[in-house]
Amino acid sequence: MFVFNEGTLDLPDSWKDQTINVISSTAAMEPGLTVSITRDTLPWGMGFSEYVEDQIKQIEDALDEFKLMGRKPATLSRAAAYEIECSWKAKQGPIHQIITTIQLADNRAMVITASVPGAMTPSQQTEVRRIVSTLNLQPRRS
Repeated sequence: MFVFNEGTLDLPDSWKDQTINVISSTAAMEPGLTVSITRDTLPWGMGFSEYVEDQIKQIEDALDEFKLMGRKPATLSRAAAYEIECSWKAKQGPIHQIITTIQLADNRAMVITASVPGAMTPSQQTEVRRIVSTLNLQPRRS
């Protein structure tokens, strides 16, 4: 059973959840805080910390003027997690992000990415971290 805000779908057990949720603090197409939630399966044989380092390397290679501003391990909803803070340059200008990767069961990961155009203020960073800290993982439904 796949559960989402608007309902459920009865899918075969072999299907993987690769949904992307995007939540914005502003109206459509206006600049502001955007939070995206994505899911991924760790490659075969790769540990969680290796996966996080691999993801950092991939975004470092893919994004213009990427700057890693900080990284730290964390625990969210009793799960291992890793937070990175970074900035990079998009076509429309600089982007500031706090990216939190959470280790899920079954060799999966969830990534919560908070993004703002320009730079986050210290108050915005505090609020992003507060929001992410409220994560409450639910047992996976079969």
